[in-house]
Amino acid sequence: MKNLIYLLLFCFTISSISIAGECEIDIEGNGMMQFSADNITIDSTCKEFKINLKNTGTLAVELAGHNIVISKSTDADYLTGIVNPSHGIKNGYLPKDNKVMYKTKFLGPNETTTLTLDTNKFSKGEDYVFWCSFLGHWGVMNGTITIK
Repeated sequence: MKNLIYLLLFCFTISSISIAGECEIDIEGNGMMQFSADNITIDSTCKEFKINLKNTGTLAVELAGHNIVISKSTDADYLTGIVNPSHGIKNGYLPKDNKVMYKTKFLGPNETTTLTLDTNKFSKGEDYVFWCSFLGHWGVMNGTITIK
């Protein structure tokens, strides 16, 4: 009986770890203007989803900072078109715009941040993207977000 209890506790712990792992992802942005992932899959059973971003590049934030912006796929061209340094580095070179669903600050070398997403803002069947809003980065630093 004691072994059965230990087995059940072990199985519960393993399943809890798996469930928690499905609601979080670690992504790196490197010095070659690349994200370590080109797709983020969000399980619709997650109430929140966390993106842990780390800049592994070596250039100062003012020269090549990395961030993550999340938008609907249909809004990405519009948003990348309004990226401008006049909006300030602290604003990710973007003005306030309701088409930006989420945005992190720019990160310098070895800096990290966590972006917590409310999954209720996403709809199955809608296409979403993530991208870096540093000048010129979004052309190669981008990916899709899939809601399953």
